[in-house]
Amino acid sequence: MARKKKLLYIMRYRLDESFNLKAKFDGQLNAFKNLGFDVSCIAFDSTSFYVISGDKKEVVGKTHFGFPSYIHTLFYYDLHKIVLNLLKKQKFDYVYWRSGPCWLSSCRIAGYISKSETKLIYEYPTFPVKREKQFSFLRQLFLHYSDWLQRYVDKRVDLFVMIGEDAGGSYKGIPAINITNGIDIGSIKPRKRNIDKDTIHILALASMSYWHGYDRLIKSLAEYKGTQSIVVHMVGGNDGGALGEWKELTKSLGIEEKVIFHGAKSGTELDEMFNTCDVGVNSLGMYRKGFAVTSELKSREYAARGLPFVCSVEDPALAGATEPLWHQISNDDTIPDMEEIVAFALRMRKDAGCVDKLRAYAAEHMTWDSQYIRVFERLEGEQQ
Repeated sequence: MARKKKLLYIMRYRLDESFNLKAKFDGQLNAFKNLGFDVSCIAFDSTSFYVISGDKKEVVGKTHFGFPSYIHTLFYYDLHKIVLNLLKKQKFDYVYWRSGPCWLSSCRIAGYISKSETKLIYEYPTFPVKREKQFSFLRQLFLHYSDWLQRYVDKRVDLFVMIGEDAGGSYKGIPAINITNGIDIGSIKPRKRNIDKDTIHILALASMSYWHGYDRLIKSLAEYKGTQSIVVHMVGGNDGGALGEWKELTKSLGIEEKVIFHGAKSGTELDEMFNTCDVGVNSLGMYRKGFAVTSELKSREYAARGLPFVCSVEDPALAGATEPLWHQISNDDTIPDMEEIVAFALRMRKDAGCVDKLRAYAAEHMTWDSQYIRVFERLEGEQQ
């Protein structure tokens, strides 16, 4: 039997069900396994780092969450030191590295890989890279340092993977391929529609950052003059920092009874939200980050669940639709027309097959397996 090729995935993988990227990373890891790789990764929790390979989980270091902003800065120094030690102990055919802040330990990883037979695939999950302006002075200073070191890492990449705007086939003179975000559809439950005939229920599911743009949704609800009863369910913690502002906006507009802030939900509680709601809402403020094209995980989760959704930014994965299973609004500060959203929700209610149609679309256009096949075909093509 031929040896399985070994792949190491480097990312910030937190072992916590409430971690908002856990489903994404689990889906990616499963896709690599589905493609026949022997997959390893580094994971962490509040106390330790672990190497996970198949069913094996080994403690390899300590986390230091007592430091301010550790998760955004010093964490990567610790993570990349552990990665380098692992690379020296085990031979990998591929390293798939999701971009993050760089330290000297990051440069050492890239340098070590460049002198080996390992192929380095480097993903920019948001391309082009844009820095958010609200960072503190010290955080901005660190990011300038990180960007300076990033140049060293980039020069040693075999293939860049870009999610976002078209890179045109190369980046900094190195081959690049554009993919879209994907999902592991087998791990996502289809919704069981629980329709409330008296009220339209809208789901806004996110970590509540200003670029999710849910202030646009709140203002749209406040301006609605129709007779349909509407409730917006805001589901997510305040990781992004915008929740307080949106609560105040809701209060100032006098629609507190129409907007429910649930906090973070997972498991059966989250399943019930999907069952109850008629439509979901994607990020409505990507223009605030300067993006006209992106690849939102939320679209994929909504589609895999079978929940029709509202979106604003262009997404290549949505181009294959033959019928309107989502509603597109403008990617700017314009207040959306709630009449149109209500009409869309009511139309989707009447379509008894919408859950199956959305899941079928997701299976064809939105899985990680379909994206990663293209990545390795491109990489092997470059090596010939």
